[in-house]
Amino acid sequence: MASTKIINVLKDDRFEEILELFKNTQAEDVVFVLPKTSRAFKKEEHFAILNTEAEKSNKKISLLCSSPEVNKLANKHNFEILLANKNVAAKPVRISDEDPEELNEGIIENTEEDNLKSEDDDYEETPKEVLAKDVTYGENDHYYEIVTASKTPRNLEGIVKQSGRPLRVLPKKERPINLDVRNETDYQNIDDIKNVWEEQDRRVKNKGLWSNIQKRTQKSFKNFPKKSLTIFGVISVLLFAVIVYVSTGSAKIDLTPFKSVLDIPLKVSSSDKFSVVELGLNRIPGQLFNVEKNASQTFSATGEKEVAQKARGNIMVYNEYGTTPQILVATTRFQTSDGLIFRTLKGITVPGTRVENGKIIPGSIAVEVIADKPGQAYNISATKFFIPAFNEKGDAGRYEKIYGKSDKNMSGGIVGKAKIVTEEDFNNAKQSLTEQVKKSVTESLKSQTSGLKTLNDANIKIIGPESSAKVDEATESFVMSVTGKIDTIGFKESDLRNLIGEFIGKNNNLTVISEKLTLNYSNVAFDETANILTFTVNIKGNGYPKIDSEKIKSDLSGKDERGIKEYFRGSKTIESVKVLLSPFWVRRVPQNSDKINIRMNY
Repeated sequence: MASTKIINVLKDDRFEEILELFKNTQAEDVVFVLPKTSRAFKKEEHFAILNTEAEKSNKKISLLCSSPEVNKLANKHNFEILLANKNVAAKPVRISDEDPEELNEGIIENTEEDNLKSEDDDYEETPKEVLAKDVTYGENDHYYEIVTASKTPRNLEGIVKQSGRPLRVLPKKERPINLDVRNETDYQNIDDIKNVWEEQDRRVKNKGLWSNIQKRTQKSFKNFPKKSLTIFGVISVLLFAVIVYVSTGSAKIDLTPFKSVLDIPLKVSSSDKFSVVELGLNRIPGQLFNVEKNASQTFSATGEKEVAQKARGNIMVYNEYGTTPQILVATTRFQTSDGLIFRTLKGITVPGTRVENGKIIPGSIAVEVIADKPGQAYNISATKFFIPAFNEKGDAGRYEKIYGKSDKNMSGGIVGKAKIVTEEDFNNAKQSLTEQVKKSVTESLKSQTSGLKTLNDANIKIIGPESSAKVDEATESFVMSVTGKIDTIGFKESDLRNLIGEFIGKNNNLTVISEKLTLNYSNVAFDETANILTFTVNIKGNGYPKIDSEKIKSDLSGKDERGIKEYFRGSKTIESVKVLLSPFWVRRVPQNSDKINIRMNY
């Protein structure tokens, strides 16, 4: 049996809801009845989507609408255009003489919400009523189902069958009509029901409903006796006063609990290995910081005395003789081409040759050397040095291929009066550089640990100094450098205070205001191997008994002044109480706990 579904689309129905209803229908022919302006049919892409879905499901779509623009788009996408006949009267028709309950089943009734629409709403050309002809049911009856979508926001639901007949399932707020019509004719006779929707014009006629009500109300009050109006006004004021008296009462209760003086040491550890506050182990999470800074400066020598000083410097010793390392003892002689002798200050082992990318690379090592005799003659420029011992032993191969080179001048050789580095020069230089490097490390650490607490800021390690001249060494000036370094853990002080609050609550059964506690730190130590900072925090301040505010609200509910005093008399946790009931006529604590405000004065 062929079937047709007629869907009445209201102005603000969403396209997604209309499409879902279209997909779920089993009818082969679907008729959309549209208002002049429809949110769901404004875009051409919606027509294209409907057309695609219709082709997939082998359905036919027809449109009944008074808008030329909508009809033009419908025609473009091969939808059948149905024209409404406005001359047909909108009235109910009995569907069957044998079934009087079906009378008026085809009428779509306006809801009160529809009647109250403003004049700006465009419902004037929206079809409103479905008229059904008297029909008989036969074996080849054509089956129609008319569904109206509601303007109330909702999900468009499907069609279910109840007792063998289609039934539209909608929420309570919706007022659509489900109409089952059996017609002996084929699909072409849909024209017989096109003009049924004209009933919707009643919305426009009822648009002045509120204005009529207001006029009638004003007229009624004009005819009402003034004395009665006065009595009515007095009663209203009294009633309002009673409501205010009953509903506006509130209570503010200030409690001051007894305090206990705290003086507690607590050992705590912090590390970047800890992710959360751990009460049982007294651990808090932290962040690791490594800061290292260097300071270097040239200083003048201020001392002066008669000296006989040897020149000194550094050379690089090379081994091109073979792959076997060459051992050189301390005081090994290195000779220049001019015959000047310098000696090593310590023993060294010169590595042998190696091969890299097909090339032979000689082994090398740096060593400090000092002139064999004092005097300015040894303050020589960079040069090459040979080891005379190999030549003396007749080992020409080693003499030629194991040698030394300097890349800087030898200096310090002098005989006579000269400037020297005094102990005061050396110590002043060291102190100045140490202060510089400490300041630099502290500033860098402060910028990196912004918002975190650090405890061992002052534990900066000083490495050095390294100086180009020693005390009593002859030189016009010397260069000194100092390195400062610190490794530490930074942590959030709020994490520490939370740990303290939990610790005191668990071990002392007291409540504390952690922000008001005084904290002092001692025994600070940092384990560089494990990256763990340990310290002792000394806690001083006040603790207070734990108080159940909700229980107090419940217990005080409905009590008067005498009952409140009796309740708190002899309390071992509350030192003093102040209760304020408002407005002034309220004499009891409200029954509603939401109107009771308890404030603790710590």
